[in-house]
Amino acid sequence: MKRKILLLLGLGILIRILLALGTFHSDIEHFLLAGRVIAQGNILNFYDSSKIVFNYPPLVYFFLGPLSYILTIPFNKFIYLPFDLGVAFLLFKLFKEPKEKLWALVLWMFNPLVLFATYMMGQFDIIPTFLVISAFYLVFRKKSYLLAAVLLGLGASFKIFPFLFLVPLALLSEKWPDRLKIVGLGLLTYFVTILPFINSSGFRATALVASQTTKSLYAALPISGGEAIVLFPLAVTLLYIFFWYRTNTPETLWQKFFVLLLVFFVFTHYHPQWLLWLTPFLIIDLIKSRFNHWPLTVLSLTSWTGLLTFFDPGLSVRLFAPVFPALKNLPGIWEIFGINVDMNFARSLLQTLFVAPALYWIYYYFPKKET
Repeated sequence: MKRKILLLLGLGILIRILLALGTFHSDIEHFLLAGRVIAQGNILNFYDSSKIVFNYPPLVYFFLGPLSYILTIPFNKFIYLPFDLGVAFLLFKLFKEPKEKLWALVLWMFNPLVLFATYMMGQFDIIPTFLVISAFYLVFRKKSYLLAAVLLGLGASFKIFPFLFLVPLALLSEKWPDRLKIVGLGLLTYFVTILPFINSSGFRATALVASQTTKSLYAALPISGGEAIVLFPLAVTLLYIFFWYRTNTPETLWQKFFVLLLVFFVFTHYHPQWLLWLTPFLIIDLIKSRFNHWPLTVLSLTSWTGLLTFFDPGLSVRLFAPVFPALKNLPGIWEIFGINVDMNFARSLLQTLFVAPALYWIYYYFPKKET
């Protein structure tokens, strides 16, 4: 068992190193530039000190910026390795049977979403993902609700989605003061990280409510000329109501996290790296269902892969330009093959392909009545 674990970890880490050194996406330069601005002494005026638009929360830049500046490209991708291995460790520890533990490790260490988003794109979504899984682990194994709330607040300081999980976490407690304490602690943790920058006009304009944050509010059902029912908040509120009136246990908390994220992705035009948030729950679902849900996972990955071809070529054909310089100026995949595709229609079909299994998962893990 120990030898298998070491072999899997060693091979997985080797693949990560090779991908980090052999691929490049321009987004990672953003953190290098942030580190340079910070190194020039721009702290509280960070968001107002240059012509560069910084649209992430402060913790992103003040954690990743200096490290990226010191390590430089492409070695700054290695910043993510501890968080990546941390998720692998936590998934391994969530299961009891040795076979399930090994499957959790394999499915994470060789997961295309993890490898692509973290070591090819160089995106930091692995950090909030690690914090969310850590919060669930603390609840599941330690019943440590308050510390879990702090971790969710920290996760929201990188990407806002962990805020969705504060309500189901709070509902694990029976007493209202404890519930309010959990939600309040999560929110307070987040606000502490942004408080020094509240007076910054640049922060308020570009990072406090970034454009990516509002994408989930586009899907709406018109009910008059100027009024509509916004579907994502409707679905989340409805789920919260069901959580309220159903049994809440630490063992099923991951299902509530999973369902809330699925609802988000159903109603949102998402960026490729965002699906990493869902990946640990897909792995838990596969193992818990004894791989009966593998067609659902395949459909979801097919949708994700197809959607990837409609983004900037820098996310597909140009990624390996550091190794093969001729790729640097190639057009997108569809242009290479001379295929004229209706982009909006194709993306709509691929999103629909994702929504079908997502709705089944939501149905399968929907909060059940007490029997």
